[in-house]
Amino acid sequence: MSELERSTCYAEGLNPASVIDFLAQLEKIIEPHGIVMIKNNRVILDASYNPYSTSQAHVVNSVTKTFIGISIGTLYDKGLIKLEDKLVSFFPEVEIDHNNKKINEVTIKNVLTMSIGQLTTPAIDDERDWISAMLNNPITNNPGEVFHYDSLATFLLSAVYKKITGKSVSDGLRESLFEPMGITEAYFFDNKQNITIGGLGLFISTKNLAKVGNMLIHGGVHNGKRILSEEWCKLQLAKQIDNSSVFAESKHESRQGYGFQCWHCVNGGIRMSGLWGQMCLMMPEYDFVMAINAKGSSSQPMLDTFNRTVLPALKGEVELKDEQCLLDEFVASRKIKLSNSDFVSYMKEQMNGKEVVTSKNPYNVESFKLSFEDDLVKFEAVRNGKHFECFYKHNDLVKGEDNIVDLFPPYYDELSLPKCELINYHKPNVYGHYKWEDEGTLLLTTLVENEATHFLIRLHYDYKYAAFEWISDVCCTKYERAIIHGKY
Repeated sequence: MSELERSTCYAEGLNPASVIDFLAQLEKIIEPHGIVMIKNNRVILDASYNPYSTSQAHVVNSVTKTFIGISIGTLYDKGLIKLEDKLVSFFPEVEIDHNNKKINEVTIKNVLTMSIGQLTTPAIDDERDWISAMLNNPITNNPGEVFHYDSLATFLLSAVYKKITGKSVSDGLRESLFEPMGITEAYFFDNKQNITIGGLGLFISTKNLAKVGNMLIHGGVHNGKRILSEEWCKLQLAKQIDNSSVFAESKHESRQGYGFQCWHCVNGGIRMSGLWGQMCLMMPEYDFVMAINAKGSSSQPMLDTFNRTVLPALKGEVELKDEQCLLDEFVASRKIKLSNSDFVSYMKEQMNGKEVVTSKNPYNVESFKLSFEDDLVKFEAVRNGKHFECFYKHNDLVKGEDNIVDLFPPYYDELSLPKCELINYHKPNVYGHYKWEDEGTLLLTTLVENEATHFLIRLHYDYKYAAFEWISDVCCTKYERAIIHGKY
């Protein structure tokens, strides 16, 4: 059996009112998409924010790094790699500047702890070999001495994994981690050399992210099945390097130390941490795990909120009351909140069905148009000869078409193999919402169930001219803002 038992906060000794307080405060600082808590090896909270679901794959950004650390653990457990192994020994084919002598001293442990000794990240693109770029990036500090957070360091671990096994991490972890734990929806982005990108690019459901965190704090065992050795789990979660001198005192959650591709926390826990609200907090002391997928925050405000609300309850400092029904009711009503407007512009009929032929633009968008029917509008655009469309509903969400995101794709799409070649890739559901901002401005909001951002299309119309802006409201896309003009 791959699923954990279900229980309740109250049954496992966690005050339900404290959890309600946490969720209510959290919603003021982020847009939660899914939150799962596990205590005593049982799921005690499973909160989905409609239309998102804790069962659907969701981008987790740098949480990916911890999973790459797990992949190295699978090699360590088989005796295929040692922490003292020299990094360059895995890449004899790469030509390295002989003056960059310290690269020869870098060990696998240095890479796991973000302490290669480099102080900068090399620039990369489709044409440059990423491994060569990192091995030739000058090293200033002695390896192992200074923490320097770098997503390309994690990519090197992915490259080492492929060198040893002949498989990408995405393929290897499917066999050694995901399938044994009953996880079927998770997938990674691999680069065009079939090496898992590593520093980012994992998509996994909130529920299964929590399950993996729970496995780690239980010494590598999930529902009686051993996934990793207890030795590796202790190594990966232990504080391996101090990083307090690297961050300002105001960044208190980043100054608590680093393990093997995971962070230590003020509250004594360890976390997998990803950009814009993706996190898995692991607290072995309380046999507690919390996974969050969301839009809009770093880990620190979320942890500060947790430490004010749930942590005292975990410590037994809050009187335990049977308020589970209140929590259940609160969770059942969770959904994301979008701004609505009942205003409807006189331009609606004038814009309806009119094709806008665009002026020359760097994005090669050739045309776009809107088609209204009752409370729905269909947006269509042609770029590089390809047709993109999606439906949007006035003041509400409606299921749309997933290809709208490919009009201006997220940053990892350009680095990666085509999605159809990714192992376990699932097409996400897309939802559209629209409102009028003023007489000549229409805002289309696109939600994609596996993304940590909203994709916004803001259309501007007047008598003969029109334009649209494409905006990602967090930095999860190469195209944070694109503007296209034309006539109709």
